[in-house]
Amino acid sequence: MRSFLRLLVLASTGPLVMVGCAVQEPAPAAPTRVTPASARTCDAYAFGAVGDGQAKDTAALQRAIEACSEDAGGTVVLAHGTFLSGTIVLHSHVTLRIERGATLLGSRDDADYPTLKPLVVNTQLDDCRHALVYAVGATAVRIEGGGTIDGNADIDKWRGMARREGERPMAIFTALSTNVAIEGVRVRNAATWAVVNMEVEHLVIRGIDVDSPHGPTHDGIDVVDGHDVLIEDNTVNAGDDGICLKSGGAKGLSDVVVRRNHVRGAGVANGLKLGTATVGPMRRIVFEDIAIENAQAAAMAVESVDGGEVADVTFRRITLSDVGTPVFVLLGARGPAGVGAIHDIRFETIRGERLRYPWGALLTGAPADAAGRHDLQAIAFKDIAITWRGVGDAAGPHVFGSGVADVDRFPAYAGGYPDAKFVFATPTAKAEVIDYALPGYAFFVRDARGVTFDDCRIAVDGAETRAAIVGRDAEMAGDCRREVAPR
Repeated sequence: MRSFLRLLVLASTGPLVMVGCAVQEPAPAAPTRVTPASARTCDAYAFGAVGDGQAKDTAALQRAIEACSEDAGGTVVLAHGTFLSGTIVLHSHVTLRIERGATLLGSRDDADYPTLKPLVVNTQLDDCRHALVYAVGATAVRIEGGGTIDGNADIDKWRGMARREGERPMAIFTALSTNVAIEGVRVRNAATWAVVNMEVEHLVIRGIDVDSPHGPTHDGIDVVDGHDVLIEDNTVNAGDDGICLKSGGAKGLSDVVVRRNHVRGAGVANGLKLGTATVGPMRRIVFEDIAIENAQAAAMAVESVDGGEVADVTFRRITLSDVGTPVFVLLGARGPAGVGAIHDIRFETIRGERLRYPWGALLTGAPADAAGRHDLQAIAFKDIAITWRGVGDAAGPHVFGSGVADVDRFPAYAGGYPDAKFVFATPTAKAEVIDYALPGYAFFVRDARGVTFDDCRIAVDGAETRAAIVGRDAEMAGDCRREVAPR
C-alpha cells in the first residue's frame, strides 16, 4: 500500500515557487596523468635495512630513496619483512613499492617524526604536522604494492582525542605535489587522519584498503584542496569520516571523482563528507557507486561554515545502512569569514535502510541577516528509496513535532562543530545530542530555495506522528510516494 505526498506547499512563509531539477553536469574527467612505475629499482636491504620490525630502518630507507631520486628516478622496493621507521620523505620521480608480505611499520617514538613545515597557507596545516610517509613539492610520486603501511598507533597516547591531530603522525601525507598515485597498499592503525593529500594536482588513490578505527579524528582518506582527483575502488574503515573532501585555503578543490568505494565507519562520524573546512570553493565533484555502512552521523554530509562555496556536487547510486541519517546539508558561519554558499547539489538513486536514529535529514541554509538571505539553492533528490526510523513515543526537549510551534522552536546553527550529531552545539559546548528528532521524520528543510523531489519513495519503520517532509522558509516542489516499510 502506498500513498502520494504532493509537495506543492511546504514553505511556511513566502509564495509557492515551482522549480525544476538542477541541470545534470557531466562528471569531471578522471585524471589522465598517471605516474608510471620507474624502471630503476633500489632494494631497501641493499642500503642497510634490517627488516626485522625491531631495528629502526629509517636511515636505510631514506638512503634508498635518495639513491633512487638521482637522474630519472626509480623504485624503492620493500620486498619482504617488517621495516620499523620514522618519517621517510619521498622525492620527485620516486616510487615506493611495498610488496605483499612486507610492512612499513611506524615507530612509536615521537622523536622519530619531525615537525613538517610545507610552505602553504592552509587552515588544516596545524592538523598535519607529522607523518610516516611524506612528500612535499614533488612531481611523479607513487606509493604502490600489495603490502602494508602500519601506523602502529594501537596505543593509548594516540587513541581517539588523547592528543590533538597535529601531535600525532598520519600514515601518508603529500603536499604541494603534482601527479601523485597511491595504489594497492593496505593502510593500518594510523594515529590520526590516515591518507592525506593537501593542495595536490592530478591525484589518483586506487585500490587501497584503509583500516584505522581508533575513534574520533581518525579519518580514512582526506583531500584538502587540489584539482583533478580520482578516488576509486577503495575500502575504508575509519574511526571518523570515511572519505572527506575539504578546503583550508584559497585554492579550493575542483574536478573530483569518487567512485566504487566501500566505506565502513567505526561508528562516530560521516561516510562521505564535504567540509568541515570550507575556506575556498569546492566545485564539480561526483560521488557514485558507493556503499556506506555504520556511520553514526550522516552517510552524506555537505557543509559550508568558513565562507566557501560548495557547488555542482552529485551523489549517485549510493547505498547506505546502519547510519544516523542519510543526508545532512548545512550552510552557516562559525568565524569571521561569514556565510558562503551551497547550490546545485544532486542526490540520485539513493537506497537506504536500518537507520540508527529517528532524526530525519536536515537541510538548512543560514538565517537572513543584514547582508540578505543565505539560502541553500537548487538541491535535487531523484529516485530515492529510504526506510526512515520512527520516533515512537519518545518525547523531550530535543524531539520536535510538525506543528508550527515545534518548527519555530528548532534552533538555528549557532557556530559550534557542524555535524548531524551536534545540531545543538555552540562554540563553547559541543556535547553530542543523540536524542533528537526533526519536525519532519524524513526531511526538514529550512532557509532553502529550489529543493525538488522526483520519484522519491518514503517508508517509516515504527510509530510516527510527524509529517514526512516539513519546510520552514523553504520553497520545494515535486512528488513523493509514501510506502509501507519492508519487513
